[in-house]
Amino acid sequence: MISYIFSGFDVKEHFGNDVSEYFKKDMKECKSITFIPGSFEDLDKVKRYVSTDVEWFKEIGIDLEEVNILDDNTKEDVMIDNIKNADIIFIMGGDTQRQNLFLERYKLKKMIKEANGIVIGVSAGAINLGVISLCSRDPDDGVNETITYRGIGRIDYTIEPHFDLNNLDLLNNELYPISNNIKIYALPNDTGVRIANADYDIIKGDFYLIYKNGVEKL
Repeated sequence: MISYIFSGFDVKEHFGNDVSEYFKKDMKECKSITFIPGSFEDLDKVKRYVSTDVEWFKEIGIDLEEVNILDDNTKEDVMIDNIKNADIIFIMGGDTQRQNLFLERYKLKKMIKEANGIVIGVSAGAINLGVISLCSRDPDDGVNETITYRGIGRIDYTIEPHFDLNNLDLLNNELYPISNNIKIYALPNDTGVRIANADYDIIKGDFYLIYKNGVEKL
């Protein structure tokens, strides 16, 4: 099983050369994609993001013929078909906990965990791919306390996206205490990682392990 995790993509470089080479190798035969949003209030905005991502895939020779977006208006049997038949499942950024509740409500986690297709997790999507997911405190984003919960379980990593090594308040007060019990894998904004079963490749950027009150660059 192949999964990818990112904090996000640069709108100027799109997927970028390094990521594009990996995508072209893994996804050259892919024709269908299912998007799972992290925000459900503004579906027009979600559709604009989806259109952009589909266009970026097309730019690198991945011409997707079937594009599906799941939301609360999608019938449950259609959701199941869209997940099972997707060559690519793209779990988007947004509200991490809202997305997790959506996945639980419609019982999608097990299907994503076991999917044979490629799974891409971006920001909130990367967090929710883990066995143990971590949503760290971010008052500016409406998250007032750090929590852990059971994620999809597709990857055996607890992910902290948008990681800033210089954010000592987050490290000292939120991440270090949790790291006494859980290994946290931190993704700065420019990092991309490919995970195949138990192995990972750092495509670009830095990847950090936070454990036992320490930070190690991998």
